[in-house]
Amino acid sequence: MNSKAPNYKKLIGGLAGVILAIVIARSAPPEPLNVNSMIFLGTFACAVLWWLVELIPDYATCLLMCTSWAILKVVPFSTAFAAFGGETFWLLVGALGMGLGVAESGLLDRVALKIMSFFPAGFKGMMTAMYVVGAVINPLIPSVTAKVSISAPFAKAIGDKLGFANESEGMGGLFAATFMSAGVLYPIFLSASLFNYVLVGLMPKEVAPAITWMSWLGVSWVWGLVVLVLGYIAVQILYRPKEPPRTTDPGFIAAELARLGALSRKEKIVAAILAVSLGMWITERLHGISAAQVAVVALVLMLGTNIFDRATFRSKIGWDSICFIGGILNLAALFPILKIDRWVGTAVGPYLQPLMDNFCLFIVALCLLLFVIRFLLVSQAATLTIFIVLLAPLATAMNIHPLIPAFVVLTAINLWNAPYQNTTFLAAIYAAGGMVRHSQTIKMSLAYAAINILALLSSIPLWRAIGMLP
Repeated sequence: MNSKAPNYKKLIGGLAGVILAIVIARSAPPEPLNVNSMIFLGTFACAVLWWLVELIPDYATCLLMCTSWAILKVVPFSTAFAAFGGETFWLLVGALGMGLGVAESGLLDRVALKIMSFFPAGFKGMMTAMYVVGAVINPLIPSVTAKVSISAPFAKAIGDKLGFANESEGMGGLFAATFMSAGVLYPIFLSASLFNYVLVGLMPKEVAPAITWMSWLGVSWVWGLVVLVLGYIAVQILYRPKEPPRTTDPGFIAAELARLGALSRKEKIVAAILAVSLGMWITERLHGISAAQVAVVALVLMLGTNIFDRATFRSKIGWDSICFIGGILNLAALFPILKIDRWVGTAVGPYLQPLMDNFCLFIVALCLLLFVIRFLLVSQAATLTIFIVLLAPLATAMNIHPLIPAFVVLTAINLWNAPYQNTTFLAAIYAAGGMVRHSQTIKMSLAYAAINILALLSSIPLWRAIGMLP
């Protein structure tokens, strides 16, 4: 009986989504909306409910939603799927391919081990090493899941060498350091996560082209510095080992590096491609070649030099994520076409304006709201999309750069109070091979929620100084 209950919940939620879509679609459209706007809002509401109950995979729901716009004559098919031919979509394809090349070449393993070799043996030294590993690899690979999946086994091996038992505080600290650096700090760098690219794609069309790698860093660096420092301190306080670790065998990391041998041909090629690509992203405003063009060329170079083959290209790139994100970008593109952004501003603006007038209060209230909502709205991407689409027009109307409230949402949704909230966390804990249990990690999630608010509040003077807040 219990095994069938979730299926009943899914069916009820799915049916409720269809009913809600029909009710909204047949409602009288308020100004400035029209009939097509109401049909669009109905399908969107249905999709949100389906995402909430996980009736079918999120990317399938997203593709069905886009198809419904064409079937119901809301917009032509070419408009409903226009984002699949846009720069953000192809930037995602290229960036994911680059991340796959780094992982397949073995370069990431070598970089992580080399960094750890510079730090002293012991809990604090290795915890610091894991932080540095995350900081170095963060801007190089857009797949956060890939980064934590590769880093977590290193943390487990280090914990074993330190003599920590699985599920001990020492193991918990090494895991927390790994996840904080590789799985939480990605908002610092534009190239560090697919979620960052999704955010840019959801920005108004007059804003998105101006968001480059360096301009993003100009917004995020204070937040990143505060989270890095306070997170590092929190790990040491929350996970102080109860027993002193035995001295790590100094030869462990050296032996692992020796096992890798000299740099392979693939590693050299990937290192060169990454270095040039990162340089091109950083200097985009100087040469005018977009990040998407750089990423696609880098992917082609990796394919052309056989860093990974056709079968790997088919099986190991997250095509489901790419389809989901493409559909999400289409969702954002239709808001101005159907005048929904204007309607949202008119309908919701008077209620949110008092909060947004006091941006400190707005940050605290929004973070607390997202803390609660994430227990219900499972998909991080769906949560990100819904709130950015709602807040962007309001921010613009109040002379607030829409990137700022979007950045608040991006940082506030990355929680793991419950394991189902965060697929990246699940990838990390599975890759860690039993070194921690979820209940051990909740205190770090709660600490991050508080640290994130402090980091966002600390960023307000910077955002005002660069003209992004009034």
